[in-house]
Amino acid sequence: MNLRLIALLAALLPFAAVHLTWLVAASQGHVDWCNPYLDSCTSISATGRQPPASYLFRATMLPAAVVLALYWWCNYAWLRSLQGDGCAARGLRWMLWLGLLASVGLILYVTVLGEVGDAWRFQRRAGTVLFFSFTFLAQLLFAAELRRGSGRVAGISGLAASMYGVCCLLLALGLLTVVLQAWDGVLYDSMEDAFEWILSLLLQTNFLLGYLVWRRAGWRLQFVAGP
Repeated sequence: MNLRLIALLAALLPFAAVHLTWLVAASQGHVDWCNPYLDSCTSISATGRQPPASYLFRATMLPAAVVLALYWWCNYAWLRSLQGDGCAARGLRWMLWLGLLASVGLILYVTVLGEVGDAWRFQRRAGTVLFFSFTFLAQLLFAAELRRGSGRVAGISGLAASMYGVCCLLLALGLLTVVLQAWDGVLYDSMEDAFEWILSLLLQTNFLLGYLVWRRAGWRLQFVAGP
């Protein structure tokens, strides 16, 4: 069974969902027409708070969360078949659980986006932290496992190095936001939304690299009947 479509959807579906939602929200006057990556004019959350954009956001991001969970399970199954038991297998289990929890975080965030109240605000914040931080950690572990096992799969060493480089850039930007917030809160507030868009784009870049790894490796999933 060729599952490359899962990896491609994991890369493109959230990207398309966020940008299409922004277009709908801007056309309705709910957010400004601008370049959110440069102007820091609106947050990702703001694009999906009001209908009809909110309907599109939920209809695309909830399936995307399921696709992301499948993506991490397939990565675990594939690399586990290559590496067997031991320390590497423990690292893969961490990757799997972090990826699954990141998907849960995305669901928690999307389901209450636009709702008013402290409880919903806490759930949105918790979902955001779970999704961004755990996706980053899962991607970092995935890149490390790919670099460790690149000798078993021809042609993926460059892609694994690129994925690791994107993880390093994500970490650097994350640390920059912490330093900037502590140094000048007003300046950070003026740039916070742009950081969010850029970090999201980098996460999706790593999913796209994951798709290219799958395509280069040419692996297929096979279900085998038990005894």
